[in-house]
Amino acid sequence: MAEEIRKKVLIVDDQPSIVTTLTFQVQNAGYDVLTASNGELALKILMEQMPDLVLMDVMMPKMNGWEVCRRIRSIESTKELPIFVVTSLHGDAETAIAKNSGANEFLVKPIKTDDLVKRLRKYLGSPFKV
Repeated sequence: MAEEIRKKVLIVDDQPSIVTTLTFQVQNAGYDVLTASNGELALKILMEQMPDLVLMDVMMPKMNGWEVCRRIRSIESTKELPIFVVTSLHGDAETAIAKNSGANEFLVKPIKTDDLVKRLRKYLGSPFKV
């Protein structure tokens, strides 16, 4: 029997408590998790391990989430990669910046697990056999 390959989500946030919470939610939804604490590390991991989706904070040291989004979109092999930006910022201006930076989804902290799982499934499908 062939081994199932689980989809990988790269979680990028500089706050360990947020990484822990999101990791728990994503793993419980049936996906594997990679983590990075800043944008530079996220790009390095992205090129080495090619996740199926990026779940990323906006306000981070070294490189903010908007810049990481733009860089991901500028690389041929990652330009179609689904990106969810996660932030405590909210409003029309932030939503517009997210869209212009190349984000597929904009989530406001705190994230409701049901909403996150629904959006993950939209882009990655369900990891559970029906």
